[in-house]
Amino acid sequence: MNASRLDIALQRGAAARTARRFAEAEACYREALAIAPNDPEVISQLGLTLSLSERSGEGTPLLERAVQLDPRRAALRLNLAEGLEANGDLARAMGVLHTVLASDATNLRAWVTAGDIAERQGDLPGAIEAWNRAHDAHPAASGPIARLARTELGRGKPAEAMMILDALLQRSPGDAEVLALWCQCLAALRQWPELEKTAANWCAAERGNPVAWRHLATAQIELGHPLDAAASWQNAMALAPPSADAHAALAGCHLQALDYERAGEALRRADAIDPDCPSALSKAALLHMYYGRFAEAEDSARRCLARAPLDPTALKVLTRVLRGRVTEADYSAIAEAAQREDLPDDDRIPAAFAAAQVLDARDDADEAFAACEYAQALALGRDRLEGRGYDRAREEARAARLIALAPAGADAGSTSRVQDVPRPIFVVGMPRSGTTLIEAVLGAHSRVFACGERPAMRQILHAFLELDRAGKTPDEATLASWREAYFRSLPDIGDAECVTDKHPRNLEAVGLIARLFPDARIVIARRNPVETGLSIFRQEFSKHWDFAHRLADIGHFQGIYARLAAHWQRALPGLVTTIQYEDLVVDFEPAARALVASCGLDWEPQCLDYARTPRPIATFSSVEVRAPIGDMRRADRYRAYLGPLIEALEEAGVDLETGALRG
Repeated sequence: MNASRLDIALQRGAAARTARRFAEAEACYREALAIAPNDPEVISQLGLTLSLSERSGEGTPLLERAVQLDPRRAALRLNLAEGLEANGDLARAMGVLHTVLASDATNLRAWVTAGDIAERQGDLPGAIEAWNRAHDAHPAASGPIARLARTELGRGKPAEAMMILDALLQRSPGDAEVLALWCQCLAALRQWPELEKTAANWCAAERGNPVAWRHLATAQIELGHPLDAAASWQNAMALAPPSADAHAALAGCHLQALDYERAGEALRRADAIDPDCPSALSKAALLHMYYGRFAEAEDSARRCLARAPLDPTALKVLTRVLRGRVTEADYSAIAEAAQREDLPDDDRIPAAFAAAQVLDARDDADEAFAACEYAQALALGRDRLEGRGYDRAREEARAARLIALAPAGADAGSTSRVQDVPRPIFVVGMPRSGTTLIEAVLGAHSRVFACGERPAMRQILHAFLELDRAGKTPDEATLASWREAYFRSLPDIGDAECVTDKHPRNLEAVGLIARLFPDARIVIARRNPVETGLSIFRQEFSKHWDFAHRLADIGHFQGIYARLAAHWQRALPGLVTTIQYEDLVVDFEPAARALVASCGLDWEPQCLDYARTPRPIATFSSVEVRAPIGDMRRADRYRAYLGPLIEALEEAGVDLETGALRG
């Protein structure tokens, strides 16, 4: 009976210690000790538990006593070595391991532990040798190989780590430790589609593993699927006690999905767990900036930087809300983050753009442009890693096909002539051409709900072009389903009668928009193309805007957009209105009145007071649009560097003053 009770107590103790529930494990081992007070195994297990719970003063004597009671049992010496390692006595722990290996040169646990200790001592060659010895002696064991791969990954060699893991993954495809390392390697190599596939299969096979869901969320957010990423994060958080960092990551997904209420709620939950969590504070700073709460944004950014001095989001927000007028200490941190080669490019790129903004505010155009070139070079390097790049022939063919699918003079057609409720107003054009200002004016109207840059129409256009590539056209049922999907994607708009959607790239979808929403209004924003192109080059765009990294590519893309805009103006004169940005800012009230009227709305005076809007503005213009309209011209200061842009614009036939297609 006592033997059975002893075994049960030892098993429960081992399970609790593996789960790091040290108090529970200690209670189990003390129960076992009461049954067998002189059993070396029981004494050793209790000593190891106490040592792992940072009570070496109690644990080490017990571990030593167990070895004295049975000096020839290797497992007791290995427990002593692990206890000494846990307490930082690495030299003595290594000495104990050498005594074990002297009598058993193939002991797996001894070699693995020796490698772990060598790594902690900074002896990487020694660690690699020990783990290789473990693998040579026990080829089927995954632990040594996993450690070797983790080491290569830590040395910045993910490809080498994957080579180490490959055979192991083939042999043990469901090993959670190996899968986790494999996913880390894919993330380090920025192989997002493969990471999504691997993590999705892992989640399907092991739905209760939060690590698998976190990797899937990472891939989904990088691939531009924030709603899917949010769902995966929520699955991960349901499987383990959520941390402030987890809530912050979920908030990041909601921010990308333009769901600011849910983002705010996730950040409040993060704050309740840890009010000083840097990742949560940086996202709170971003959300405050979107809402125009600039003092709160600066405060959150500085609180974040006090804990994480090189946080890229906090540095970016701080630079924007202060419009580049940061302190010298702030600028030093920004410059350091941009130049640190040990930081990922995703951190260095926003820091480099922030440095450029600071230098521009100091009227140092030469250094500011150099900082932009550096940032764009980093962005181009990231594109190469992820298999992206601007393809002029592809973009020209795409535009030509869009024009062919909606020729001038053709009947737009529709699934229904029923009036749209709400009625969409699409604000389109090149980014940095005034779309945010136009939406702000319209969004101040009592009948309008400003929705920002919605992704739904981009997804519908993608489905439309996929059908076209297959030689098919959408039937009425498909068009109706797309129309309904668009309205389902909108946030709660209350009793508003109109909604704005200002995704600039919806200019490509104007022909399809006319078919789906015959009552819609389309406002094309146009601005001096040299100013527009320079402004694009000076901003950190999403990595999916692949034309934004070279001035010549920016000019080429503007040529394509000028052709599209000219076509829509001819093809859909009743739906399309063009607003010249310079006319709007020079003679604001008459131009604003004309804009509102073109959208079928009565004039309301608060449209002039658009800067007071309480709604979030999640664009580069979130600060600018809440300031008085001023001189936004920059091209003259950078004229010496703009040759490639101007040459590309002229070659494309774009008027250098208005951005219109010449002729």
